[in-house]
Amino acid sequence: MTAATVVAVVGLGAGYVAADGAGVVPGPFTTAAPWPTPEPFPTPSPAAGAPVPLVLRSLDEAAPTPTAAALQSALDALRSAPEVGTPPGVLVVDVATGETVTAADETTARLPASTTKVLTAAAAVATLDLTATLPTTARLQGADELVLVGGGDIALAAGAGDPTAVVGRAGLGDLAAATATALAGRGVTSVSLGVDDSLFGGGQLAPGWSSIDYTGGFVAPVQPLGIDVGLIAGRDQRDTDPADSAARVFAEALRAQGIEVREGPSRRTAAADATELARVESASIGEILDLAMADSDNTLTEVIGRLVAVEAEQPATFDGAATAILAAIANLGVDVSGTSLNDASGLSSSNRVSPRLLTDLLLVGATNPAMRELALSLPVAGLEGTLTNRDLDAGQVRAKTGTLPGVVSLAGYTVTADGRALAFTVMADGVPTAGSYAARLEVDEWVRTLTACGCS
Repeated sequence: MTAATVVAVVGLGAGYVAADGAGVVPGPFTTAAPWPTPEPFPTPSPAAGAPVPLVLRSLDEAAPTPTAAALQSALDALRSAPEVGTPPGVLVVDVATGETVTAADETTARLPASTTKVLTAAAAVATLDLTATLPTTARLQGADELVLVGGGDIALAAGAGDPTAVVGRAGLGDLAAATATALAGRGVTSVSLGVDDSLFGGGQLAPGWSSIDYTGGFVAPVQPLGIDVGLIAGRDQRDTDPADSAARVFAEALRAQGIEVREGPSRRTAAADATELARVESASIGEILDLAMADSDNTLTEVIGRLVAVEAEQPATFDGAATAILAAIANLGVDVSGTSLNDASGLSSSNRVSPRLLTDLLLVGATNPAMRELALSLPVAGLEGTLTNRDLDAGQVRAKTGTLPGVVSLAGYTVTADGRALAFTVMADGVPTAGSYAARLEVDEWVRTLTACGCS
């Protein structure tokens, strides 16, 4: 199998659609149908007359590679544009050979914004079972002490679960109904209620976060259970205690089922020998990862970072997640020296990542079959998430966005007019105040130049 064939990925039809004007604000959380399982290699041919956008096609290895000289004027224009401020770091690599096509300051670590999520996704694909689900359970200890135990699903539905949704696949209403049935079978009609969110630990704010990140709706506290990813219905804010809110909703659902909740909910740790009465399961980790990457959802990505930490037997904290993510990347043979990682989502203003590291990870996703889901997790231009409304060639670019005040970054893949697959990263972290939109237009113009390139 050639490297070019390995990177062939079919653009998924109707993906997650989100406005995401800032590049970090999540959009809608459910789809009309479960996220489809990627087709096996090689890329299948579309039905006659059916346009299927291909992000990275099966390529002719004889297709000419763009030259640095041919791309120099576009690179110079990007780096000198006043809209991007400080000249951005740039790296473009030929996927088939791994050779650099064009570069500028590619080893300088910069503030990456949400392109940080490429690191978290790589670590998740390398270390987690993407088919696994996250349980939320009700456990009984003693005669009548019930404990709601979070297993990592912060995307619970308040009522019934929806088997077609990613957010809301599991429902607290369903869990309460099954729990009430189990309690009735034991002759228990009154309980005290606890909530166990001990799977994840650490402080509320990562280095480089501020309280406005919660009140502005950009992220929720990283806890192992919550409703609708902590979003407060009808408000652009996140719940400041998702686990407690989920427990209170669960308590009301139990009461609706005829169970008296006479005390609680209060935080407590379930005993190791507590009896499981009922459980509900989340969407798969792979589906959650796809949604987190498509919509650039910070909360979901932080949860995935915690899961990577748990798998690596690191503390499930900001520090533990960062340590586990970088260790997983290093185990892939990618140099992480000079990288500073303080969260899993890229919301932190203290992160520093180089274009070289991001592009090296993209190459791993494109050429290592075991890491294929990394490439597939990036949204498709014109079709999905944060690239739905970007001015890029629809179906020809698959990339992760990154936006913070003063930062516009983009890391992903494109295919040239000559049929050559390229991995690219551009990181502008000195954008003038309130100039993100104008800088984004300059970055998109540069990427369109790559895609249109018949410039060997």
